[in-house]
Amino acid sequence: MTRAQRFATAFTAAAATWLLGLVGVLPLPATVRADIWPVLPLLFAVSLGSYAFVNIGYNLLVFRECPEAYHELMQQIQEAKDDLRAKNVDIA
Repeated sequence: MTRAQRFATAFTAAAATWLLGLVGVLPLPATVRADIWPVLPLLFAVSLGSYAFVNIGYNLLVFRECPEAYHELMQQIQEAKDDLRAKNVDIA
């Protein structure tokens, strides 16, 4: 099973469960069904965005702690610049 198929399966199962709870098929307490259940997708989206933001920020902070990756990236940037200069492309 590919990653996309696993994601689609998990998303479909979660969406079906959420919809069943929303329409009242799942036995949920009235306060949960009225106050919490409708905003779960929004809570999930905000949580996912926060995780992505923190993960990217952390990896940017520790990037220089990987000297091999830093030097490899700088070498690739220099090679790209040299290649563009050889093709008479003006780079600032």
